[in-house]
Amino acid sequence: METMKILGVDPGYGLCGFAVLTKEKGDMKLETFGVIKTKPNTNFADRLLEIANDFKAILAQHKPDVVSIEDLFFVQNVTTGIQVAQVRGVLILLAHEHGAQIVEPKPVEIKQCFTGNGRAKKPDMKKMAQMMFKLEKAPKLDDGVDAIAAAFYAGQNLDFIPNK
Repeated sequence: METMKILGVDPGYGLCGFAVLTKEKGDMKLETFGVIKTKPNTNFADRLLEIANDFKAILAQHKPDVVSIEDLFFVQNVTTGIQVAQVRGVLILLAHEHGAQIVEPKPVEIKQCFTGNGRAKKPDMKKMAQMMFKLEKAPKLDDGVDAIAAAFYAGQNLDFIPNK
């Protein structure tokens, strides 16, 4: 199997987590992770554009073969759910235009794969990311950790041969 580059995404419009993993011969290496951050009092359309532009830059820089974007789960605030769905739509479109294979795992699937517990809490996710990728400190932002876990899910569940 050749090298596979995976971009994991935890979609959101205030903070949108991303992580890049490289998988080679079954080993996964965390290249980078972080968040795309937008200002709370900004028009939603402007926030969407900012996320899209930042995501395009991440795609151009890292050239992922696969984009693993967390699927929506039940949300209590319908407005928030709709806005996150709009972010997901933009990101999926951009990943598709980039030519990446798109994976959309559910949060419970990601947690089960990453920690062995589909109901894992945020501290468990952070600790697992720190241990698995030998990070000095556990990541601070949940969104970045969720993106790492989404990328890991794709790396564990795909037998993918790059077509580039």
